[in-house]
Amino acid sequence: MRQILNRFRSLRAEQHGAIIAELALMLPILAMFVLGATDIGMIVREHQMLQNGAREGARFSALPANQIGVSPGATPEKIRDKVINYLAQENIAITSSACSPDGTVPKQWNCGAITIRQQFPIPYVVSGASLTDYGSSVAVNYNRAFLFSGGSLFQFNSIALNGNSIFHNLY
Repeated sequence: MRQILNRFRSLRAEQHGAIIAELALMLPILAMFVLGATDIGMIVREHQMLQNGAREGARFSALPANQIGVSPGATPEKIRDKVINYLAQENIAITSSACSPDGTVPKQWNCGAITIRQQFPIPYVVSGASLTDYGSSVAVNYNRAFLFSGGSLFQFNSIALNGNSIFHNLY
């Protein structure tokens, strides 16, 4: 019995150095997994916040008081600012610029990373007849840098996130 215990102790002493070497090899890989999981969680959260910001802008745009060109004081800048303020509360800063009308699409404005359209067609069928209703659409684009960039080897340093929402117009 004593020989078995002595042999077990000697094997255990020999493995002590191997455990430290294995830890040294696996620790960087484990750290990359933890950073990657954290980064993915933050990306999913920010995508959801962009969706919420676009939804808030589309809801605001669909109100009768915000019909641009008809309601006094209604401007695309008010809708843009509503989205920017919502995202700022969530610590997401998006690039914005003065809103300019899109010449190809009626009632659409480009405001940097935000696109507003107040006559977005929503087709539907009622009793076999095709009808079209209109809604307000808001799209938000955002480039998010990774916490752990891929550098020049893998060429991934950021990801493009988009938030889109459409509300039926109440006017």
